[in-house]
Amino acid sequence: MVSLNKYKIAKLLTKNYTIEILLALNEKPLRYAELKKHCPNDRTRTMRLKELKKVELISVIVKEVGNHDFLHYQITEKGRKALQLINQLSEI
Repeated sequence: MVSLNKYKIAKLLTKNYTIEILLALNEKPLRYAELKKHCPNDRTRTMRLKELKKVELISVIVKEVGNHDFLHYQITEKGRKALQLINQLSEI
C-alpha cells in the first residue's frame, strides 16, 4: 500500500518543472533567480519550491557572500533518492 506522503511526492514529480529544478539543484545549491533558466515562470517556480520544500526534497540554506547573506535551495538526500528512482524508471 502506498502511503499518502509517497503519493504526494509521486504526484509532485509529474508537475511541470519539478524534475528540472531537482536536476539543477543536484549539481549545486542555487538561488531563486538562478533557477529561472530551469523554470522561467516566477509563479510556477515559487509554487514548486514551496511544494518541494514541504515534502523535504529540498531545503533552504543561507550562504554568506561578502557582507551579504543569500538564501540558496539545495537538494536533500530524499530528493536525490527521488531522482535515482526516476532514472531507474527511464531505463524500463
